[in-house]
Amino acid sequence: MTLIDKLPDSLPADNTPKTYAGTKLLTFLLAAGATSIITGATITNTTAVAKDATTMTVSATDSTFIPSGTVLTFGTTQVTTTADVTATAGGAAVAIKAAPAAIALNATATYSNLLEVPTPEESNPTLSDQEETINVHGRVTPIRSVNGKDLTATIRTIAAIDDPVVERLITRGMSLSPNNRERVLWLYPDGFALLATVNIGAPTRQAAPGGTQRVQVTANLSGALAWANLNDTTPTWKEVNAQ
Repeated sequence: MTLIDKLPDSLPADNTPKTYAGTKLLTFLLAAGATSIITGATITNTTAVAKDATTMTVSATDSTFIPSGTVLTFGTTQVTTTADVTATAGGAAVAIKAAPAAIALNATATYSNLLEVPTPEESNPTLSDQEETINVHGRVTPIRSVNGKDLTATIRTIAAIDDPVVERLITRGMSLSPNNRERVLWLYPDGFALLATVNIGAPTRQAAPGGTQRVQVTANLSGALAWANLNDTTPTWKEVNAQ
């Protein structure tokens, strides 16, 4: 019998930690007025739309609220709503910016009220504690909550103001509180999700000859903060500091 024949048949468990790419962190803005997350509603154009038309009629199997400023893509044609609308099975008329091309009857678009921040070069939500502490055996130990948890973040993208999501970030950043408020969702590749109501700071525009321009804003916690583990059988939002 050789040594190889004496190897144990049963292998020990491999406890090497999994690793995840930070570049797969996704950042979304939650559409204004959203009361739930919608990720794949089918919106149907129920009346043929001519080029330069400023109204259209849309329907959805389930009643779907679509806020003003939403970009809907029918085939290769994008239209932007200029008023709120609730698409129903019976159809509903909505005002739009002049259609750049004709849209055929029964053409469909997929609607999500999660607006992904395009090509984010940086997105780094940082949580910190707002607690009174004392030193116990040389360690900083919290003894009571003062303001609970805080969150700050920097969001930087190489996309420009001609992208509707970037335009929205800039519009918020150029507004005074509370008109600069957004709900931002960060989705990590390991299944951790963070949802925060934040104030968007004034945009910083970075551009130099020979380089790609960037738009950067800050996001500072101004309201509710919640997290979820998407690996759970039934994920739920757990609000931080909820009593």
